[in-house]
Amino acid sequence: MIFVASSSQSGSASKVIAWVLNCQPHDVPILVAVRLLKPLGNPPPNSVKFFAASELLEQVKDRTWLAKVTNALNQHWQKRNAAKKNLPPNGLLDIDSSRVGKSVAVGG
Repeated sequence: MIFVASSSQSGSASKVIAWVLNCQPHDVPILVAVRLLKPLGNPPPNSVKFFAASELLEQVKDRTWLAKVTNALNQHWQKRNAAKKNLPPNGLLDIDSSRVGKSVAVGG
């Protein structure tokens, strides 16, 4: 049995998995998070994860599974992009300048 490894970062192993799935290396942790890719064993969230290559190659042949992968990735990036649109163009929160530097009394 052949094993392929991936970490939460875009390492060379993530590139291999991404190439097999025809996606980007930064998409691999997303697929693990939504449980479409299942690592071997029970690794901690921030550790290197190992996957059975034979299982991965079987899943790639399954059109239904590929549709789930596509939908999960589309959903993830739509949410991320929508969250970005809620920020102002400079990426900083808008702060009322009339209140900056003024102290507020709290108490009772």
